[in-house]
Amino acid sequence: MIRGLYTACAGMLAQLGRQDVIANNIANVNSTGYKRDVAVCESFPQMLMQRMGELETAGEQVKPLSPQPIGTVGTGAVIAQIATDYSAGNLQKTENSLDLAIAGEGYFVVQTPQGERYTRDGAFKLSDEGVLITSQGYAVLGRDGPIRAQGGNLVVDENGNILEGGEMVDTLRVVGFDDQAMLVKTGDNLFNSDNGAARDIPQPRVLQGYLESSNVNAVKEMVELINVVRAYEANQKVIQAHDQMLDAAVNRVGSV
Repeated sequence: MIRGLYTACAGMLAQLGRQDVIANNIANVNSTGYKRDVAVCESFPQMLMQRMGELETAGEQVKPLSPQPIGTVGTGAVIAQIATDYSAGNLQKTENSLDLAIAGEGYFVVQTPQGERYTRDGAFKLSDEGVLITSQGYAVLGRDGPIRAQGGNLVVDENGNILEGGEMVDTLRVVGFDDQAMLVKTGDNLFNSDNGAARDIPQPRVLQGYLESSNVNAVKEMVELINVVRAYEANQKVIQAHDQMLDAAVNRVGSV
């Protein structure tokens, strides 16, 4: 009976974790280039149940039987990992020359105080010093380092070449990963790769005047949130039922 309480409590904790992930997805539904997260749940290891304490009578002798296996029983669920969905979001036209999007594979490279980071958020702007930066102020990197311009109209072709006044300024660094599951979110819509497996994409497809929207579907996330609430309530009712049975066992059966 007590095991049932622990199992239901583990289910409630798992649903709380799923709720946090879904709430974060909904909060970032309008974040440019955001990739939704998914909470992956798994069961605790199955427990082998055995029947013990039975006696065997052989003539005048009584001896205990060896434990007899009954079967396995689940012991609850836990969130195994928070996986990221790297599917591309929709492309939205903005007509802003500093808004860039990558059609297909690739990530922009930006310079942060912690080192190089990667993003699909191409809502860039020019700093007062003429450096192309992200919304958080991180420098966008080209083949020659931080990209600098004189403030004029920039033209970016599909290969990421940046021209100003007809003259070549630099080429955007666009990198890819053989295994995107190795990427880790670091905040500010940025990713990090601890194993350094980034490879330059020689001919990316960069679109000027476009932004990639979040890949979060608000309707689906709301449906998932409803499922989480219902699952939480179901586990809550299990705990209430066990509490009533424990009350009966202690106050009624125990008093006989």
